Amino acid sequence: MLWTESQAQADSGPGDEVRMLKEESIMNEQIRKAIRHRASKARTKTQLVKAVFDSFRSSQIDPRGVSLEDMKAAVVVAAHAAREAGQKNPANMPA
Repeated sequence: MLWTESQAQADSGPGDEVRMLKEESIMNEQIRKAIRHRASKARTKTQLVKAVFDSFRSSQIDPRGVSLEDMKAAVVVAAHAAREAGQKNPANMPA
């Protein structure tokens, strides 16, 4: 979500590539979990977006450095989490 394979190759030697990609996928999953957790508590669209940005910041990722595609994917993850939480508890559904 936040790194591309070409970025991982540019940042490391050939032997480190597999390790870097594995670490990347673990970090991406941790970020997704954080986004889902924060977004499940959102009641408004503003809180939903704040959940995404706060998740990036807590992972020490500058949101300004996140690509548009990655940001869109993060918002979709957040919206799905909020919708699932809203179905369990309609009072928690984003407006």
